[in-house]
Amino acid sequence: MKTLAHCLLGLAAASVASATAIGPALHLNTGVFGNMRVTNGTVAAQGQAPFLVRLALLSGNRRGLCGGTIIDSTTIVTAGHCVYIPETGAVRPASDIYVFYGSVSASSTDYVKATSVTLHPNYESRTFRNDIAVLRIPELKFVAGRVEAAPVYDGSIAPKDPMAVYGWGTTRSQGTSADLPDTLLTQTVYISEPQACQVIESRYDGANGMQICADSNYNVGVDVCQGDSGTGTTVTYNGTQYLAGLVSYGTNRYGDATCGEKDSFGMYTRIRYYLPWIRSLGSKPTSGPATSTTPTEHVPTPKPTPTCYFFIFCF
Repeated sequence: MKTLAHCLLGLAAASVASATAIGPALHLNTGVFGNMRVTNGTVAAQGQAPFLVRLALLSGNRRGLCGGTIIDSTTIVTAGHCVYIPETGAVRPASDIYVFYGSVSASSTDYVKATSVTLHPNYESRTFRNDIAVLRIPELKFVAGRVEAAPVYDGSIAPKDPMAVYGWGTTRSQGTSADLPDTLLTQTVYISEPQACQVIESRYDGANGMQICADSNYNVGVDVCQGDSGTGTTVTYNGTQYLAGLVSYGTNRYGDATCGEKDSFGMYTRIRYYLPWIRSLGSKPTSGPATSTTPTEHVPTPKPTPTCYFFIFCF
């Protein structure tokens, strides 16, 4: 799964396929122009992530795919670049966003339309800082194992901690519609050492600020990819999955849009950092576990990281 910075990006990819009008039974398998999907993923079971949704995004005769996460019965969080229109600098109209929920299947027909869209006021379209947006939707009826809200993780995250990633996006870098899965995929990535991630983002100082950086060298071949933008990632504590981040962008040190290749990184928006802003909009997410203890897991030591720095520009 990747995002705008992966450069098939949520809604800003340079090459966009024409598509017919979207309908309630639409299977988004063509015309993706700004997303990412899990590489080397495994099929997620129904009920494994009942808080995740697929977003169908309209743009004239084009359509795009992103993901999102339910944080209360009327609120979805997603990546800011999924709702930003780079050609005009405008925010995508709520009427152009369809929210498919309740199933891991990419052919799900249950959907609602967004009623409002709020892009973070400090979103940076070229650097993907503050890459988050809030969608309001008609109230969902929660059903265990199908439609639930994810609590936001408020603990700390350390280098080499595991983080689960999900997505309906492509399974390889620069994939086509033929590379879109029929169902939600999942895998595990591992948090980067701050100094290693500074190869692509000089301001990165760890996963407890506004972003989370995962190092593909810990688990080469596993990543999010085009079509996964905005999808939630999770940290598990005492058996509960907590929403940790949103798929934002991924690249190697040369600025190439990569999905799981060696010496590449995935960047995610850290949700905890934005809770005050989200709540100021009237949303009511829960959070936990209110502890500094974090899950850890031993992973192999990666090969030395290049010391050069490359700042990502997608346009």
